[in-house]
Amino acid sequence: MIALKVILNPSLHPPNRCFPHRRNPRPNKRNHCFVTVSCNTKDSEPSSSSPEGDERKRELLAKMAMIEAQKVRLTNFLDERSAYLTQFAEEANVEFDAIAEETLKGLDEASAR
Repeated sequence: MIALKVILNPSLHPPNRCFPHRRNPRPNKRNHCFVTVSCNTKDSEPSSSSPEGDERKRELLAKMAMIEAQKVRLTNFLDERSAYLTQFAEEANVEFDAIAEETLKGLDEASAR
């Protein structure tokens, strides 16, 4: 019997080195996944199953686990990047509002003269 076990441990994730300039990092909503594949054989299994077939199944399961781990890493990267871009847009909007206020004050002062 082949078992696939998922281990969730956010403490094993490396620190955020991609965006050290972020002031307000948002907590990541997704758990980090580390996948392990284990294979258990039982004596009660029928002898008709070939070892090559079992090896192929193990290889396919290992590839699936690697793809799933890559998918999790990519999803986490995209979440971090999205949060960074959202924060950047919010800061840009605040700066644009400040510039607009200063411009309106300048126009009001110029028209009052």
